[in-house]
Amino acid sequence: MSEPSPREAGRFATVDWNEFDPEQAAVAMPRWLPISAVALLAAFCYDYVAGLPVVMTGLDWLLVLGLYMFGSIGLAALLGAPEQVAHYWSQFRTDPLAVACLGFLTAFVAVGLFGPFLVSEPKVRILYSAQPPVWGSIDTVFVPNCYGPVVDGRCHGSWQFPLGTTAIGGKDLLVLLVLGTRTSLSVALGAAALIVPAGVGVGVAATTIGGRVEAALMWLAESLQSVPAILLYLVLFYWMVEGRLRLLIGVLGLVSWGGLARLVRDELRVQENEQYAQAARIGGVDDRRLLSRHLLPNVIPSVLSNVTLQIPLFVLIEATVSFIQIPVMQGSSTLGDPSNFSWGQQIYNSLFTVGLPTAWWLAGIPLLLLSLTVFAFNVVGDAMVDALEPRGG
Repeated sequence: MSEPSPREAGRFATVDWNEFDPEQAAVAMPRWLPISAVALLAAFCYDYVAGLPVVMTGLDWLLVLGLYMFGSIGLAALLGAPEQVAHYWSQFRTDPLAVACLGFLTAFVAVGLFGPFLVSEPKVRILYSAQPPVWGSIDTVFVPNCYGPVVDGRCHGSWQFPLGTTAIGGKDLLVLLVLGTRTSLSVALGAAALIVPAGVGVGVAATTIGGRVEAALMWLAESLQSVPAILLYLVLFYWMVEGRLRLLIGVLGLVSWGGLARLVRDELRVQENEQYAQAARIGGVDDRRLLSRHLLPNVIPSVLSNVTLQIPLFVLIEATVSFIQIPVMQGSSTLGDPSNFSWGQQIYNSLFTVGLPTAWWLAGIPLLLLSLTVFAFNVVGDAMVDALEPRGG
């Protein structure tokens, strides 16, 4: 057998099968993983029955679940295979654009997590509506009162409202953007937290059981994939007055796991025929240990890449749903969740008030953030595919 190339050597651990001990191939589950999972479940049950001191909504729990899932995978990888993680990072950082996008997404997650704790609910300041950002100015015709200096008939911005205020209500645009970031992050992590367990679980079940069960599971996956998420959301929309954002996350999770399930099934089939899997069987490793110890760890990179590439679509769908207005008895209402702030709703409100180009920043800034977020997820997802998934050549 030829020696592995340096690129392949960094991806796979070298095993001396002459000294292989099948007993050492037991499931290497970190002890903290089941303990933390039980603790998280206990906290949720307690909150559902009695309520935690810190108010937690269903949306908060979806966010926590997504953070726990990705955090557990990352921490287990760092503690269990630091050399492989270092190799993956060395491959990833060869793409400067991907590294820059990863930095942007890190800031996106940080703002979405901690930003709402640093800002208060946006206040209505009708007398100071349509204030320009600190670097801009607007004709005094469009503002009731100018908070900053007035020069040559134009109202200039001030640091009291660094990004300006909305044309309706005079709410601080910076606060709205921070709260909109939390909404986008909740949709991204919440939907991923539903997709990964469902997709991986169904893919593993289809592979291990096979036969009619596999055919039924794959039929179900394909059937759900053929249902448009927006259409299903519209069908259920009128039945819910509160929690529409949770409904949207649930719908996205329901119809989006099929592709991941098929990917996991196909990847497991490929991995089963690899030499390391065959050598493990010869060494005495049973199917259960082979699956959990060797096969699944080699499938996880594909899972992460697949989910990362799906997340931008979820963010776009949420913004689109919040942008669309539907007629009601007393005017119009957003198709999204009016109890949560959204970039899409900010863009709509901005376009149909003062409008462009008079106050371009009201729609331009949230649109820019939305575009950068989607672009960054796509770039990082593509870079993860190149860095995490082995390729021949």
